[in-house]
Amino acid sequence: MSAPDLPPSRFRVLSDWVDYNGHMGDFAYGIAFSRSVTAVMEDIGLDEAYRTAARATLYTLEMRIGYQRECHEGDALVVETRVLDADAKRMHLYQEMRSGDRTLLAWCEQVLLHVARDTGTPHAAPFPPATAERLARLSDQFQQAERPAWLERRTGLG
Repeated sequence: MSAPDLPPSRFRVLSDWVDYNGHMGDFAYGIAFSRSVTAVMEDIGLDEAYRTAARATLYTLEMRIGYQRECHEGDALVVETRVLDADAKRMHLYQEMRSGDRTLLAWCEQVLLHVARDTGTPHAAPFPPATAERLARLSDQFQQAERPAWLERRTGLG
């Protein structure tokens, strides 16, 4: 992935992220990728103030993680996020987690839905106009970049 369009998220592997094998557990990759989406929300205008005022947020519809290398307690992690595509209510993200020396540790693909809870019942809702415009620009930038091979691979044994 080329230089990020969105600010990268930075973490250190916490002790409670380490499993019985002595390395970061699969669940912790999900935590890091999920927290990175929260940082993306801040960047695209779905920050805490918006979420409170609009009574809206993102729901994850689908998430796929590819594990490439182990990491251990205290290791530095950087997660870079790209917007693959977006429509009026959804966004498709691709993320890469790298070590301090830029080694690819994992990748993640997610589809998220903008959901409003303004009527008491959660329902899909269009993004605010400024967010939709930002997502369109980010998606356009990705369309001009080389697509990671992981995106074309289906999950399975064959």
